[in-house]
Amino acid sequence: MPLIAGTPNLSTLPRLARWLFFANQGAFRTGDYEEIMNKASCLSLLSNAVLVWNTVHIDRIITQLRANGHAVADEDLARVSPLIHAHVIPNGTYFQSQRRRTDALS
Repeated sequence: MPLIAGTPNLSTLPRLARWLFFANQGAFRTGDYEEIMNKASCLSLLSNAVLVWNTVHIDRIITQLRANGHAVADEDLARVSPLIHAHVIPNGTYFQSQRRRTDALS
């Protein structure tokens, strides 16, 4: 069963792009075509990565809830959007668990 039954609300896609494109306050500040295309391509790649990450993790959460006996209606999932981004830190700060750092140093 696909997680997203219908098309997500694409009106939130520009908000995700503005959130991710924080340098220059979400606007292309140069007239150089090649640089604009490079930034647009990177923004598209990053937006798609967030979309995939969210979809995979939402699916894991739904699977876990259902495995634990919680009722999750497919009709409710139609309103879940993978375009959420409040958890994304656009300035490049990353979290890594202490256990992983310890394992990597061993």
